[in-house]
Amino acid sequence: MTHPHDIEEGGFRATEQAGGDPRAFEANGAGHPSADYLALPSAAREVLDFWFGAPDSPRFGRADSRWFARDDAFDAELTARFAPTLASACSGELDDWQRTPLGALALILVLDQFSRNLHRGHAQAFAGDARALAAAQQLVRTQADRLLPTSHHRVFAYLPFEHAESLEAQRESVRLFDALAEETGERGNLEYAIRHWEIVERFGRFPHRNVVLGRTSTDEERAFLLEPNSSF
Repeated sequence: MTHPHDIEEGGFRATEQAGGDPRAFEANGAGHPSADYLALPSAAREVLDFWFGAPDSPRFGRADSRWFARDDAFDAELTARFAPTLASACSGELDDWQRTPLGALALILVLDQFSRNLHRGHAQAFAGDARALAAAQQLVRTQADRLLPTSHHRVFAYLPFEHAESLEAQRESVRLFDALAEETGERGNLEYAIRHWEIVERFGRFPHRNVVLGRTSTDEERAFLLEPNSSF
């Protein structure tokens, strides 16, 4: 995980770009799960329900303080429930989840977020990043990100760009979070995206990952890591 967010629910217009009937992906409101949600594999629904709450639950559409907290109990719960799911996602066995926007988001959550909880402090925390970024790129390329039901969902669809040690991906992260800020009026996510971009622009990578990834830090990176807000 990288940072706390304080974001509001947003409503998003479906487009024809994602394929299929766009009305099937529109949020129907609390208590009314959408057609694409009901058609998801049960394992994908379990991922989404755990993270965001079921569509008919009071949690749905609300921020969860556990998302970006360092919480051993939460990490342990995720490990107990989703370790096999993460292994399957990393091996490509769940790629067919990408047939719908919500399914793609469920896959991104497993690869980009659950991996960080299950393997916090270890190199494996980043093992799913490349697959997560590819799924996020496909979601954005087809404009299917705009079919997701709330701004919370879109934030997690965009985080693989923010987590990438790629200047191109970082620029896309800033673009996406800037557009989301224009819609919601909340700029916290954009500010974090800019901070990530600035670090990758300066160093070409995130220096705070060097130890767990077995990389040697430069003198400049070591000095930077002594500064406030140098790690996420």
